[in-house]
Amino acid sequence: MIQIKRKTFLPFALPSISEEAIEEVVQVLKSGWITSGPKVKEFEKNFSDFTGAKESISLNSATAGLHLSLEAIGLTEKDAVLTTSVTFTATVEVICYFKALPILTDVDPQTHLMTYETLIEAIQRECQEKNGALYHKKTQKKVKAIIPVHLAGHTCDMESIQEIAQRYKLYIIEDAAHAFPAIHKNKMIGTWGDFTVFSFYATKGITTGEGGMVTTSHKEHADRIRLMRLHGINRESFNRQGWYYEVVEAGYKYNLTDIAAALGIVQLKEANQFWERRTEIANIYNQAFANLPGISLPSEDSNGKHSWHLYRILVNNDCKLTREELSWELKKRNIGTSLHFIPIFHHPYYKKTFHFKKENYPNACKMYEQTLSLPLFAGMTQGDVSDVIEAMQDLLA
Repeated sequence: MIQIKRKTFLPFALPSISEEAIEEVVQVLKSGWITSGPKVKEFEKNFSDFTGAKESISLNSATAGLHLSLEAIGLTEKDAVLTTSVTFTATVEVICYFKALPILTDVDPQTHLMTYETLIEAIQRECQEKNGALYHKKTQKKVKAIIPVHLAGHTCDMESIQEIAQRYKLYIIEDAAHAFPAIHKNKMIGTWGDFTVFSFYATKGITTGEGGMVTTSHKEHADRIRLMRLHGINRESFNRQGWYYEVVEAGYKYNLTDIAAALGIVQLKEANQFWERRTEIANIYNQAFANLPGISLPSEDSNGKHSWHLYRILVNNDCKLTREELSWELKKRNIGTSLHFIPIFHHPYYKKTFHFKKENYPNACKMYEQTLSLPLFAGMTQGDVSDVIEAMQDLLA
């Protein structure tokens, strides 16, 4: 083993900010209108044009988008929501905001996604059917929605999830934080569920620094989210005539700024270019790692266009290094890694609050023991990619 160390640290993800994007933000700063204004409206329109969504509502985070989507369907403490055990905490914490009950599914052993089978298994284990609706067996809370998560850029099988949702009259709220610009069965993610929630955090496919977007075909729900994102005020500030406004609901402070939207407008124009570069890197990795012993490579998305938000490998039991050892050795070579994700049932808050049993999620447990995310972002140079490949080959070949 020859330890070749990079001169600088390579993180697992970095944003790509062009000079055009910087200039767009500078123009907003000079304009005098830096909070929610005309740039927000432009960004929302452009996003609808890109995805084909009827309504696009910008927010200051994807977490806010998930929260307001659940608020729009009237979720209460009498309800429950089906979602996956393999996701970031935001997906589940928003359910807790309403004192509703999260019901977790296990995941597919290869893709680590919610599937028809994992949904049915969770329903049979946790729920009972009454008059065509689902109720949690122990609490009798009514299941109101499903939140599937498109993990790493690989899309869930939306048709089968829609089939279950229609059977039990459930809303679908897609967590698409990793899925821009992904396509499933020739339809953009953003046009499948009742709501789709995107993230524009710094490491995502496009970024506004912090930010998110909800897409929906339901105008009444879109109007509700618009109302609730800014204190429940019935007129947006840049559309008011004079000083008068009315607060008609106790809303939230979730609006996106024009500064962020200006960055998003340019990032959106560059989104396909970013995706092409991430796909190119993923393909180079796949070729270089194909014969490396002890690891499994990420699954291709056979049903559409993988957004390649992450490149997640599995470090198998027969690997010469454990996952932790591999991560540490890469760090010593100045190459960063991450883990997506620690399953929800492992976190202390969720364990003590909901008493999830690990034995109900064997595939999620196995995933947690093995998964590792390698560097993948559009701004990686060929030298960066080669450094990752050389380090992996040196450590495992």
